[in-house]
Order: sequence, then C-alpha cells, then structure tokens
Amino acid sequence: MITYQDVFDVIKAALSQRPPGQRVLVNAHESAEILLLDYIEQFVYAVTAPPPRESHAYTAANEPTVLSWERPFENNDYSFVINGFGQEGTPVEIILLSKTPNDITISTFQAADVMAIAVPYSFK
Repeated sequence: MITYQDVFDVIKAALSQRPPGQRVLVNAHESAEILLLDYIEQFVYAVTAPPPRESHAYTAANEPTVLSWERPFENNDYSFVINGFGQEGTPVEIILLSKTPNDITISTFQAADVMAIAVPYSFK
C-alpha cells in the first residue's frame, strides 16, 4: 500500500535533489506523477469495493443447508470463509456441496450454527 509519506518523499526528492537553477528532471517528475496517481487509485478502489456478503444458518446433521447472499454476485468469481460451531461450542467440519452467484450449499456431520462471509475476487 502506498502511503502519503511515500508520495511526499518522491515529490520532495524530485524538487530538492537537483542543482540550483535547474528544472525538475523528466524522469523524477514522471515517477512522482505515477506514484501520486497510484496513491489516488488505491483510495478509489477502497471506496468503490463492493461490501462483503454474509449469511447465517442453523444446520441439521447430514442435511444440505443453503447460505444465501442478500445481494447476489455477478458470477462465481468470489471467495468465502465459513465457520460452524456445534451445540457445545466446538468447531464442526463443513462440506461444500455447491456454489452459485446467489448462495452456497453446505452440509455438516452434526447440527451447528454456521456463518459465511464472501468477497469478490476482483472489482471495477
């Protein structure tokens, strides 16, 4: 991640590391411009990134359970993490049965509370 200090240092170096009376060198100016644009772009992506989706369910042992996303993804290009805990609070094994833009279908070997969080692989 590019920081404000990184951009500041490159601009400062481009302006101060030149002989007195000489203009800023093209290469130094280009490097500062590119870094500044990359710095701005990372904030644009951070602000426009779609929010993660989440879903909660209670599973029955060996029964398919659908975890639906409130807002579907455009395609199957998303990653997810599922956590599940049994009635005693112990982690449970979760088996993925299917994945669609609208939901994932899972199964567990015992009744459990499960929660999934998903984010797209890329966005723009």
